[in-house]
Amino acid sequence: MSDKTKSLLSQLPELKDQRNKETIYQNIQKKMNEPARSGKKKKKTPWIIPTFAAALVILLAVLITPELFNQNDGSTNLAITEESNEKSELADHSAASENDSQPEGTTEAPSNSSNDLAANTTIVKEEDPPLPKAEAKFEQYIPALQQTNGESVVLSYPDSESLLLVPISFKVDSSKTMANNIQDILSTFDASQYGLASSPLVDATFDVVTEDGTKTLVVSFEEPGDSLSSNESIMINDSVQQLAASLNAEEISWQTKGEEGYNLGNFGPADTSVNNKPSPYYLYETNTKNRFLVKGPTLQGEEGAQLDVALSQMKEGSKEATWYKPAIPSDVSIYSFEGDGSEATITFTKDSKFQSEEEALQTIEAIMLAASQYNYKTILFENTGFDQIGNYSLNEKLSVPQSPNAVQVK
Repeated sequence: MSDKTKSLLSQLPELKDQRNKETIYQNIQKKMNEPARSGKKKKKTPWIIPTFAAALVILLAVLITPELFNQNDGSTNLAITEESNEKSELADHSAASENDSQPEGTTEAPSNSSNDLAANTTIVKEEDPPLPKAEAKFEQYIPALQQTNGESVVLSYPDSESLLLVPISFKVDSSKTMANNIQDILSTFDASQYGLASSPLVDATFDVVTEDGTKTLVVSFEEPGDSLSSNESIMINDSVQQLAASLNAEEISWQTKGEEGYNLGNFGPADTSVNNKPSPYYLYETNTKNRFLVKGPTLQGEEGAQLDVALSQMKEGSKEATWYKPAIPSDVSIYSFEGDGSEATITFTKDSKFQSEEEALQTIEAIMLAASQYNYKTILFENTGFDQIGNYSLNEKLSVPQSPNAVQVK
């Protein structure tokens, strides 16, 4: 710049803007807004066209393959849920951190003490103790006596038509003599509730004596038995025999009014020996729908020496006495029987099928009671289809029950 120009510029008057700051600011804002109100078009930014193109590609993809999006719904929702949970956990953690970071001297606002107690008390619900395993109850079948301690006794009761005898097992009171136990049972047990008639021994008296190591059952009748019918004689004889066997008596002393000797009608004098010959067990159902195990006719000769003969009859039933029902169901068959001394293993065929636990129990007990007559003490059953029935664990050897059809005197 020349000196002349500088001289001229220095002679210009001093200019000062008399406007305040607010007026200047408003004028600037006005100038800045003028292009927006003008009709001039703004230059398009270069990223708009690629954005539209990308949106168009996405739209076409959705229209052509919607299933791809549907397939991902589950994972998307899961991801959203997980993300939401993570955010919630972070929020809780943050809140906990803020509470922990409060100064120790900070005093919280007072609140209702009962509400605070309820809010800060953790209620712990105590679990109910496990219920004891209920003993299996069967609607029709009367299970055998599984008594291991103490004594028991078996008294027999005829069916309503006096066609057969049903042996009933009772536990005895150890504080009383056996004679008193027998008398009490005969006088108090109501057999009619099971569809049975009174015992043929109800008018007799009993005693159990041991002399020279021999145990004898003494049974005395008030009236002689000369006029007894054949059926009555059989009922009395078999009842006394069953009672003597349950007491492990070796002899029977038959008496009339306390004197030795008793006649069984046309059969003559009663036998003083105890009949220990085996019999098959059958199933009998009374008119009250109770099911009992009963003994069939005694097996004689070679038949009586073979347990498999008894088991075969127990499955087939009796053709002569139709009131005896098979103790082994038609859908159940014995594959093998192995005996070794006092132990035995009985295996059912693989296609054998019991209809219920009750049916399985009556079958197993019938087999064990029949086997007990052949001096078997324990039996292992295989292929029963059950692990546990009643009090029996079928994964181990079972102790043969003492007596059939156990009931309690009320």
